[in-house]
Amino acid sequence: MSDLRVIPENRALVRRQHLLGLPSGYAALLIMAVLFLTLSLKYVGAGLYVLAVGWGLGRLVSYYDPFAFEIVARNLRVPRRLRA
Repeated sequence: MSDLRVIPENRALVRRQHLLGLPSGYAALLIMAVLFLTLSLKYVGAGLYVLAVGWGLGRLVSYYDPFAFEIVARNLRVPRRLRA
């Protein structure tokens, strides 16, 4: 049996893979920051705070638009003079 995939015409119909309700890259960055704070620097309270705030802001950003992280990342990477 072959693995056939249908590509939707509209990007809004695409289902995004999420980890903790966040895009995978953002969730991995958040988890690494929390682990660094808690295990290496022994700041458990700060790690929990970063986890709560990062998770809350991430869910808020991706609640209505699952591609909002791509838009934010593009705006941070591309200088304003080069944007179309």
